Amino acid sequence: MADSGAHRPAAIRTPDHRLRVFVSSTLMELAAERDAARAAIEQLRLFPVMFESGARPHPAQAVYRAYLAQSDIFLGIYAESYGWVGPGMTRSGLEDEFELATGMPRLLYVRSPAPDREPALARMLDGIKADGQAAYKRFSDAAELRELILTDLATVLAERFDQRGPRVATPPAPATALLGRDDDIARILADLRDRRLVVLTGAGGIGKTSLALAAMARGAAAWPDGVAFVDLAPVTAAALVPDALAAALGVVGQGNEGPLDALHRALATRDMLLVVDNFEHVAAAAPVLADLIRRAPRLRVLVTSRTALRVRGERELRVEALAVPPVGATAAELARAPALRLLVERVRDVRPGFALTEENAPALAELCRRLGGLPLALELAAAWMRVLTPDQMIERLYERLDRPGAFADLPDRQQTLANTVAWSYDLLPASARELFARLSVFAAPFTVDDVVAVCGGDATDVIDDLSRLLDGSLVNVAERPDGQHGFALPEPIRRYAASRHDPADDTLGRLHRRILDVLEAASTGLGSGDLGLRRLDSERPNLEVVLDWAGRTGQPSGPLLHAIGDVWVWMLARGHLRQRSALWQRIEALPAAGLRTERDRLALRWLTASRLLNDGAFAAAGTLLDQTLPAARRVEPPARLALLVSARAIVRPYTVDGPAHAEFTDALALAADALVSGYVRSHYGLLLTLDGRPAEAAQCHHEALEIARALGDRNLHAEVHYDLAMDALAGAGPADSYLDTAIAGYREIAHIDGLTRCLGALGAAALRRGDLRLAARMAGATDAGRAAIGLVPWPSVTELERRTVERVRAGLPAAEFAGAVDDGRALSIEAALAAAAGP
Repeated sequence: MADSGAHRPAAIRTPDHRLRVFVSSTLMELAAERDAARAAIEQLRLFPVMFESGARPHPAQAVYRAYLAQSDIFLGIYAESYGWVGPGMTRSGLEDEFELATGMPRLLYVRSPAPDREPALARMLDGIKADGQAAYKRFSDAAELRELILTDLATVLAERFDQRGPRVATPPAPATALLGRDDDIARILADLRDRRLVVLTGAGGIGKTSLALAAMARGAAAWPDGVAFVDLAPVTAAALVPDALAAALGVVGQGNEGPLDALHRALATRDMLLVVDNFEHVAAAAPVLADLIRRAPRLRVLVTSRTALRVRGERELRVEALAVPPVGATAAELARAPALRLLVERVRDVRPGFALTEENAPALAELCRRLGGLPLALELAAAWMRVLTPDQMIERLYERLDRPGAFADLPDRQQTLANTVAWSYDLLPASARELFARLSVFAAPFTVDDVVAVCGGDATDVIDDLSRLLDGSLVNVAERPDGQHGFALPEPIRRYAASRHDPADDTLGRLHRRILDVLEAASTGLGSGDLGLRRLDSERPNLEVVLDWAGRTGQPSGPLLHAIGDVWVWMLARGHLRQRSALWQRIEALPAAGLRTERDRLALRWLTASRLLNDGAFAAAGTLLDQTLPAARRVEPPARLALLVSARAIVRPYTVDGPAHAEFTDALALAADALVSGYVRSHYGLLLTLDGRPAEAAQCHHEALEIARALGDRNLHAEVHYDLAMDALAGAGPADSYLDTAIAGYREIAHIDGLTRCLGALGAAALRRGDLRLAARMAGATDAGRAAIGLVPWPSVTELERRTVERVRAGLPAAEFAGAVDDGRALSIEAALAAAAGP
């Protein structure tokens, strides 16, 4: 009697006989996809079998049938073409290959959208679907196909793994390809080569499971004894973890063996990867995994958890949200942003044919930013866009995402954003929950000192609870412009925390006092030093929160307005003194009832006059200053009064006839503060330049430069070098070195308006050299730079630049002038600076 297959010994394959994967597709139409399939197959150390047309001594049908007969796995890729129908055949080679592959694993992929799909191929795909014996996945491009193939081939290998050892628990096959995580996958696999235990931590919905599955698929070939996947989400207690692991791996205890002993025995010699998913709610079982690794020296374990395990030998890898599109990004930059790529792909799943366009890109980018690049949030948002436009989705965004039912196959904990955060929140002790709620008042990354000052309680206890929140992935490490070590709640999580915050406590009042401290610390330098500027940048969102709170609750707003007025250089440098600024709109919305004293009302008038000046409403600014100065002379300190008088001198040509020299002289006499004196001299010198007195202007500016150097004020240092360049251009001296220093200084402190003024000065320098076309391009670039930030230059700068432009216009034919200006408008500020620098 012949041996049955059940008793036949396992075949011994030589090293050159790898599993063979037959790839069925049309050739030219799917060339990129065939390359992607080949790359995925070879990455798993399998052998791709790919029929190519060419000179062979056999009929084509015989060749592909022979190839197929020698293969182990069938992989079909389809798009629009039904393919070639050979002589005497009633169906194409594509369909013939599919039918002949019956009995072997068949992985099928269909490109979508495919608007020109041939009817014969549509019929074939409908038949596959109706038969129910094979299923296919859709893909949009070669990159997505490659990820799908990697995952699915690894699953097939796991299903066919040698059953003589512990059963390999089959991982779930992801329904969609992973996007934007290639670097993360590479990092995981590199760490698994060096460490026995790697733990992926991160917030709920960040994509830990998807990332672990992708790493498992891509690295499957590295483990001779295979890979296994165990989901602990259904496990209700840490004590049940050994049972869950044993059950998933098919390990059965012998005699008196408990599940842990059985696992030790079964895994002791295995060279394999074990992926353990959703560990955070059974974290007390961490010693079980540590013990497994100790007893099984070739075992590698990859864990996903919202908290680290805190065992020896653990390598924690924090999974971050996908990068979101930057504000003001170009269309090309938007299309490359991983968060936006994921959102668009998921919208295509529910709205075939959906595409990123110039019209919908801003709304889609805003959705990504509001959702903080959190993959689950993006997928939930995409699901609702089967019926809503991106603009409609933005309206009541979080309300929509807290309605269950977007996806029927998601577990309850991921049906809504609130459920996802609640899964972690419920694991916290009461004190950490209270801190979590209070942290919601921060709109910007916060420091440990901020937490202690604003959230109340004993400093040691607060730091312990902050550490718990960080471990639980409810708080992330975050960068701050001032370089301090910061933390933040991702926006969807912050909104959940805010829903748990008791508005009756004094957290916002303490944040108010903290922001006042920051403003007052910066006011000694008018907020103009590099560190002062960046510290204020770091706290600007919190300042907006405090202004909202003061306006909503009727708190006295005078102290805030005084403190903001004392950092006017920061306000100017960052473009906050303009009507369109979100910060200014909050200042303007403060109720009059919060202004309790005459000084409070003067503080608002000073800020309003500065805003009018920077919006180009020079006459209105002058009128308001005229109304303000009499009272200011009675109650304001000399430094503030000097600034008011200097501002009045700046706009004088737009309100009344006559020189402003007397007012500048008055301002200098009042400016007891050295830094204020430096800024007054800067502005006065430009007036002297306009009056045709560049030598006196240079003297004034050199005095200001000495002040800047003595105080180490980088902003004033850059400002005065711009001023000296303008003096030189108005006279006969060289301006290049002054401009180079000004540009370097403005770059260092990210002063965009200053860099834009330098473009105007570079235009004047080009005019002096006789390069009128470059001067016209600089004029266009200057206009574009100002339009982008919404600022109008101060009167002296406006007049100096106007004179340059008029001379260039007079020296060029009208069409050439207009063309050069348009060329300049197309340049970014940095590109324009590079163009002016020459080759």
